[in-house]
Amino acid sequence: MKDLLSSLQGNFTLVNLGCIGDADLPLPPAFRRTLTVIEADAEGGSKTGGAYHKKISIDKPIAGQAGKRQFRHTNFPGTCSLLEADPQVVSAFGMEDYTKLLELIEFDCTTIPDLLQQNNLTTLDFLKTDIEGLDSEIIRSCHAYLGRTLMVQCELRFRPFYKGEPYFHETVSLLAAHGYEVLDLVQIDRWKYRTPHRRYQLEGRAQWADFVFVLQPEKLRENFGDQWPLAVAKQIILSVMLGKKNYAEYILEKFKADLPAEWVNQLAPLTRPRLPALSRLPTKLRWLFYPLELFMKHHIGKSEFVAIKR
Repeated sequence: MKDLLSSLQGNFTLVNLGCIGDADLPLPPAFRRTLTVIEADAEGGSKTGGAYHKKISIDKPIAGQAGKRQFRHTNFPGTCSLLEADPQVVSAFGMEDYTKLLELIEFDCTTIPDLLQQNNLTTLDFLKTDIEGLDSEIIRSCHAYLGRTLMVQCELRFRPFYKGEPYFHETVSLLAAHGYEVLDLVQIDRWKYRTPHRRYQLEGRAQWADFVFVLQPEKLRENFGDQWPLAVAKQIILSVMLGKKNYAEYILEKFKADLPAEWVNQLAPLTRPRLPALSRLPTKLRWLFYPLELFMKHHIGKSEFVAIKR
């Protein structure tokens, strides 16, 4: 069996839809250079560098079906979408100032399967969607990869905000049927209804969350045949990348007796707890004081429909 890095090189594909503002993936350079990364955001690119095996940037929308669709460019990046916001929800939360339509842009959309085929990529190991209402549609379009995609991160709404957007449990059920389980909710966004005293109220209704799904350990042997050791290694690396080192260590412990010893020696250091790098300290500090930041925004009239995240 080839060494781990050679086995990963050109055979480890991450698709990041909605990458605006993202930074480089927190992995050691040797592992980062094995990745093929596809990034797409119609509103702008990420802040990542080029220290990957291959980086492909897409500047047009990805959808569940290929073809021409109108992109709704609004005055707030968080509401730009191929879908129209539900006016009843907009009114209930008082979001009129965040959903003003600036222009309709016709795009010739593509799909993830088409994108992978065009770039001669045979795997979809990690999928992140943050596409303002299209997450479920895009996940469904990747049905041929479900059960072999190792981790999925997506934004799902407890109450749909866009017309035609499904409830979160429909996507959870779809993924569960293919062997996925929820590993974490990275954050929950709570919105406050437009009421007389909402400016002074911190709590709101749970509106959406960033879900992280992982393919169950039992499926790694069942779905990947003789390629299961590489699938295990990839899932460990992806878990580390997402900050889930405890789960990465759990998977390593579960399978290490059957993995090549050299691979175990390379993977084990990734799973060990470490202090945050100094370069990431500002981000860590901002999240620590984020409730205070939101509180101050409420009282100066900015983003007042958003409640404190917990």
